[in-house]
Amino acid sequence: MRFEFPFKGGPRKGPSEVIGLDIATTAVKAVRMKKTADALTVTDAAVLPAIVFEAGDDAKKPELSLPKNLLTNYCALAMSGDGSSVRILSLQGQSAAQIDEEHVREQVGLGQDYRVGYAVTLAGKGKQETKLLVVGLPEKEAQPVLDLVAVGAPAPCSLELSGISSLQAFLHGPGKAHEQDAVAVIDAGARLTFMALFNKGVLVLVRKFELGSESIVTKVQQQLNVDRDTARGIISDGSFDISQSVRTVMDPFLRQLTISKDFVERREDCRVVKCYLSGGTSLSRYWMDEIRGATGIDAELLNPFGGLQMAEGAYPAELAGQEPRFAAAVGVCLGVLAE
Repeated sequence: MRFEFPFKGGPRKGPSEVIGLDIATTAVKAVRMKKTADALTVTDAAVLPAIVFEAGDDAKKPELSLPKNLLTNYCALAMSGDGSSVRILSLQGQSAAQIDEEHVREQVGLGQDYRVGYAVTLAGKGKQETKLLVVGLPEKEAQPVLDLVAVGAPAPCSLELSGISSLQAFLHGPGKAHEQDAVAVIDAGARLTFMALFNKGVLVLVRKFELGSESIVTKVQQQLNVDRDTARGIISDGSFDISQSVRTVMDPFLRQLTISKDFVERREDCRVVKCYLSGGTSLSRYWMDEIRGATGIDAELLNPFGGLQMAEGAYPAELAGQEPRFAAAVGVCLGVLAE
């Protein structure tokens, strides 16, 4: 979801370098990217400590601290958006040029207490329908994140939902190899999971679920009677068989995933051939195994850096294998630089 940056003197060329910041529950994922005449290059990536947003009038205002190697003039922000609204809107007989924010806001029933952003996913001609991906984000959730970069550099040039910006990373990477296929993309974080289905490069379905790694941690705590840190460790190292706990937590989501897949296959006359997984929760083998078992299709971790040039030493060696965690941070960078 984008908001317009008010350059003085009218529109100017957008930034050629940006840092993408995914302000997530468990950590801040950061990616610095620059655009040249012939390439998009990742120059740095890092996982930074989580930012805690306290409630109440006396709450301490959180601060964003960036190391020097990540500092640049502009940033693109991604956030979880617990209270967000995500849907595909179909408008019959309206071209993209005839659509504005107020019309979209009215169609989805969101008031001024929401920031509303939209992107055209299918541009209709004449009496054909135009389809939009519409995102609504409560102002009370957006403003604290924007306040992190309210003064000085980096200045914000975009704000998106993490689960939606991950789709941009998919389309720029493996999506190019599936332009004639039907594929699923699932981005799973600590509290939320976003599911999207594409057919021939067009987004045909998107849904948000209140499900993530924290749900699984809570269930493991209950099953094994351990504290939260121990439960997280068990999930990471596989020292206990927690497949039943994972299956219990995931079952409602898996049912909806299967229903959505079957619905799209019938409506679009297609067959979903692959599922790409991003977000921190996707690194759990249980997560991937359950999705494969429920859908009967191959699932693969999304490497958001695929298709991008990588500067020497840009990606820390100690984070090898954790690339799917950076999908949202890469995606918001692409949203600014790949236009």
